[in-house]
Amino acid sequence: DYESDFQQEMALIHRQLEENANEDGNADDATADAAAWNMCQRVHKYGMWCDGDCQALDTFRVDEWSRSDVFLLVIMCVFMGAMMLLVFAKRVKAYERAAMWGDEPGAPNPGLPPCAMLMLFAIVFTIIVVLAALKFVNETLVFAVVTCILLFIYMLKLTLFESRKQVFLPARSTRNHSLKEPFY
Repeated sequence: DYESDFQQEMALIHRQLEENANEDGNADDATADAAAWNMCQRVHKYGMWCDGDCQALDTFRVDEWSRSDVFLLVIMCVFMGAMMLLVFAKRVKAYERAAMWGDEPGAPNPGLPPCAMLMLFAIVFTIIVVLAALKFVNETLVFAVVTCILLFIYMLKLTLFESRKQVFLPARSTRNHSLKEPFY
């Protein structure tokens, strides 16, 4: 048992330190023995084994879904689904606009096709489901949060920062026209 080994070794070291201090009566030898004792070696030796109590102290490894975790994941998935539908609708409209231009030179590039966008969204949801099924609670939640943030930023890019090029008619030149010619 590691705990009993550790306790025995600690008692032995303690006895040796006391005996050296009592025999020599010299505090310098006891201090030298204490300095020779390497705490890092002990921590490494006895830190390699971790029982159930030790593992219970690990707060970062969670393999059980709590109600609040499930609620949070459901909310994020609903948000992602709504963002994905809005992005998909924008992609479909972009492809419809691009279809009006046809193969003319200078036609706008519509970007990723709607079917490829749906495939990408299906892959993201599949990754979330697989992570959740493997009980990677924190990893699933982090992936879902990052995906929500990226989708929100992409949606902002599509709606707010979309370049709307206004085409103005060129101004009519009034030079070199006689007054007898009508302006139209």
